[in-house]
Amino acid sequence: MAKLKSKTQCLVELKEEDYLMLLENTIKMEALKIAGIEKMAIYKAMEHILQHQHIDLLIKPVSRRYC
Repeated sequence: MAKLKSKTQCLVELKEEDYLMLLENTIKMEALKIAGIEKMAIYKAMEHILQHQHIDLLIKPVSRRYC
């Protein structure tokens, strides 16, 4: 989960396992790009969805008592 510190300070806290998963997914995505996934229809559909904001990414504050 992520937590926005404040409106003026745009830092996000991540748990270590979340950071490692983000890093792993980034490496996998770069490997797929090298393999040529950018030419496939499913990749183009994903890019279209992300670029045209057809989905909302919501971040809920994390309570300190659960950490």
